[in-house]
Amino acid sequence: MKRLFQITLFCLSSATVLSQTYNILNYGAIGDGKVYNTKAIQAAIDECSQKGGQVIIPKGIFLTGTIYLKNNVTINLDKDAVIRGGSSFADYPDNKVSFPNYFTHFPDGRSRSNKALFFAEDVHNITFTGKGTIDGNGKSPEFNLGDETNSAKSWERPCGLLLVSCKKILVENIHLTSSAYWMQNYLNCEEVTLRGLNVYNHANHNNDGMDIDSRNVLIENCTIDSDDDGICFKSHSRYNICGNIIVRNCTIASNCNAIKFGTTSIGGFKNIFIYNCSIKKAAESPIFNWQKKWHGIDIPVSVISGLAIEATDGAAIDNIAVSNITMKDVQTPIFIRLANRGRKEVGDTAIAPVGSIKNIAISNINASSHSKMASSITAFPNHYIENIKLENISIKCLGAGNEEDTSIQLTENIAAYPENSMFGDTYPVSGFFIRHVKNIILNNVSLKLTNPDSRPAVAFDDVQGIKINKIISDLPQNKTPLIKLINCQQVSIDAPILKTNMSPLLQTCNTNKNEITLTHFKSYDGWLKECN
Repeated sequence: MKRLFQITLFCLSSATVLSQTYNILNYGAIGDGKVYNTKAIQAAIDECSQKGGQVIIPKGIFLTGTIYLKNNVTINLDKDAVIRGGSSFADYPDNKVSFPNYFTHFPDGRSRSNKALFFAEDVHNITFTGKGTIDGNGKSPEFNLGDETNSAKSWERPCGLLLVSCKKILVENIHLTSSAYWMQNYLNCEEVTLRGLNVYNHANHNNDGMDIDSRNVLIENCTIDSDDDGICFKSHSRYNICGNIIVRNCTIASNCNAIKFGTTSIGGFKNIFIYNCSIKKAAESPIFNWQKKWHGIDIPVSVISGLAIEATDGAAIDNIAVSNITMKDVQTPIFIRLANRGRKEVGDTAIAPVGSIKNIAISNINASSHSKMASSITAFPNHYIENIKLENISIKCLGAGNEEDTSIQLTENIAAYPENSMFGDTYPVSGFFIRHVKNIILNNVSLKLTNPDSRPAVAFDDVQGIKINKIISDLPQNKTPLIKLINCQQVSIDAPILKTNMSPLLQTCNTNKNEITLTHFKSYDGWLKECN
């Protein structure tokens, strides 16, 4: 197991009081929520950039189209100030971006629309501060186009903030809400600090809380409640890595994935550390009702996955550590997927290469699961996820699997959209399904059941190098084994804790018993079961 190492981040401090101020009222702004203030706000920003200081957004509702951020500008929003985006596509000009990547350009090189309420490229020293609100007006009927798969026009909905190739960004304490598309998108940026943000984003489809494809990033003390993914790391270019990131002390509520790597995963993710966060269901669910769509979900509003790590477009994912996380209301606590959708980016003439996932440490997780879709770590034939450590994991699994569920075969689904439901709404295990992995450690893993279950707690399929130290689980019904090994090699199990010796500990299928080392375990008749 490669040792995870510490990273040093450039973290911007809180905004200081700047002597020169530019109140947008002095440039003709009217905060009645009706008059457009695009020119007034832009004039204040332009002058501030030239002379230094901060732009003041006072009490009021200031309607505006696209605002272009400039160098060395601090925007200070009064606690009763609202910047509200316009309700029409016409309020947001298309923006050509110099940095070619999958988000801003089509694979053939044509520019996408790249609309945003706040836009910047190649700008430095940008600060948003204060206690006010940025409202994307995403419920406008003109933006009611469904998700990205519904129409090409849906892709053109404006982000709240779209910052490209910018440096030294600080966004702190403000309220961000109701975007037409992603709320905030930091693409190929450096030295980004997002601190104390309150994000509430339930206005439209694809309402992520924040999307990060940048380097040297600190995200701390944020509260996010989003209809789509909460904190979403992206990788839009094969020539860039999203990395050197710390996320800490955040509360994340989502109707999709709370913390997600992907789905766009072209270049890679490296050196990302996430700790001291809590995950829960969103406050509302205007679009999704997973309980009606999938069998076996026992609560009406739920998070798809607490943690999703995905390399499906060629990304190299390396050195990720996630620790001290509580998860409530999740369908699937942990979802890790290596696959190949063959997605192309600008300039690609061949199918995307297969990516990699390695050196992942997940520890001190306390979760409750509310579906029959277990946590999973899966690659595909002849490709492996490598060096995974799960330590001090406690999951209260839903259970409720019957004997028929134990025979479910999960298809490989190599090119499918990566999500827990890609394998169906019921897995053949209650706790973890692990397939095509090399070198995995389970240390002090507790998998208890809310309801009785006939499925194994854990299944390993084509896994080389398994170390299990102290696994605790409620035993399955019908004398189903606790652990199932299929085509596995180099298996070491130490100190499994069973409440009874009436059920098998292991079932082996095409796994040589000589590959299994069992210590601190008192064997009994029937502890090992072989496949027929």
